[in-house]
Amino acid sequence: MSERFCYRCGISESEGGPLVVGLCQVCFRKENPVLLIEREINTELCQNCGSYKKRGVWVDPSTYELEELIFEVAEGALLEELGDSLDERVRSFEVVSMEELGEINDLPVGAAVVAFQPVDWHIEYFPAIITYEVRVKARIHELQRELHDEVKYVTVYVRQTVCPRCQKFLGGYFEAILQVRAEDRPLTEAERKAIGKLVEEKVDEIMRKDRMGFIQDTIEKEEGLDFYMGSTSSARKLAQAIKERFGGTISEAYELVGMDRLTSKEVYRTSVSIRIPKFQKGDIVEDRRGNVYEVERVDGKGMSLRNLSTNESEHRDWKTVKREGIDWVEYEKSEAMVTSITPNEVQLMDMETYETYELDKPGIDLREGEIYRMVEVRGRKYFLRKKE
Repeated sequence: MSERFCYRCGISESEGGPLVVGLCQVCFRKENPVLLIEREINTELCQNCGSYKKRGVWVDPSTYELEELIFEVAEGALLEELGDSLDERVRSFEVVSMEELGEINDLPVGAAVVAFQPVDWHIEYFPAIITYEVRVKARIHELQRELHDEVKYVTVYVRQTVCPRCQKFLGGYFEAILQVRAEDRPLTEAERKAIGKLVEEKVDEIMRKDRMGFIQDTIEKEEGLDFYMGSTSSARKLAQAIKERFGGTISEAYELVGMDRLTSKEVYRTSVSIRIPKFQKGDIVEDRRGNVYEVERVDGKGMSLRNLSTNESEHRDWKTVKREGIDWVEYEKSEAMVTSITPNEVQLMDMETYETYELDKPGIDLREGEIYRMVEVRGRKYFLRKKE
């Protein structure tokens, strides 16, 4: 068989190695570069929140330290460009360190390894400029004896801008209002603080997945709290979180606010309302059967109640509270001293009127001479607790 020659440089196959599509080993690598990345890359960093684009989507950074953030943005843009700038015959690639790449001498067909390192940078002002050395080793043909080994120097320009979220936030944009109220009463100061803390914690969690989940404004009203939210879904998630903690009911209402100029569709603003139960710790309540209770705890699952007749704690979920008709009851509070205790009765003296009266001995430990808080419902007195 006659010897073949490289059609580009003329070297024989015996000298230049097995021909690959008519080219010697060296000419094949020269004619088929695998690192096709441009020499310059432009990317953007939001000057307000530090987010940047990743695959066309704005994402939050992993750090807010400016120097680290600039390198994070630049390297993200470089990696993204690399993924789109390798020869199509490279089916997979791995990023390794320069030291690791230097030790690699063999790869399967269609595989590549990439390494990069910054060699020069100016980040004192914007646009920040970072130049990277980028090196790639790859095998794209089964007849290759030596790997492609290519180096390019790529400069990344990191420019400042304002992301769409911050544009809307700075412009006062909001999509929904989360209204937090209590049934038949205003929110207490303790509830306002607890809800505010819960919302703050949940918003941080929500914004990891929903960049529009910000709070535009918080308005304190006499009856409750209004949170102006960047997205309706975030308002719904917050309402559900409040319900899980405090209980209550959620409802929604919609208001037409205009037309979208691009789509000509009507634009609505959503009001998401969460109304927490009216009951609080210390309330005196009664069910349909006339049993009187003191509320010990209220949460998202229901209420813990102390039966004032038996002194036993009982739990009711919210469906049971409604079914049993548990509601506030009118009562009068007083204080009384235990003056004597018999096996079946207790004699007390009202600390305001000094009148004495007897009650059946309750299922709690009592001591003569101690003062107890009392509550009277429909003419019947009950022990609450010892006066502190």
